[in-house]
Amino acid sequence: MRKTYEGILEGDRVRWAGEESPTTDRPLRVHITVLEEKTDTKERGQQMADALSKLAEHGTFGEIEDPSAWQREIRRDRSLPDRNG
Repeated sequence: MRKTYEGILEGDRVRWAGEESPTTDRPLRVHITVLEEKTDTKERGQQMADALSKLAEHGTFGEIEDPSAWQREIRRDRSLPDRNG
């Protein structure tokens, strides 16, 4: 008898998300069906605009004086722990 388990595909890995998940220490053969939720482009745009409006209403990121400098800083390469160089 086949069982169905709910999971989330993250890159090339599946993270089990349902209440029940398979328990095994060996590779497991699975069949995955991607259930795509179709969203209208206009609807997606409106959802994004609404989200940005909420951020603006709450003053999110208001403390950032120079957005360009802030963006450069957060994108700056940093040395990683346990790595050479």
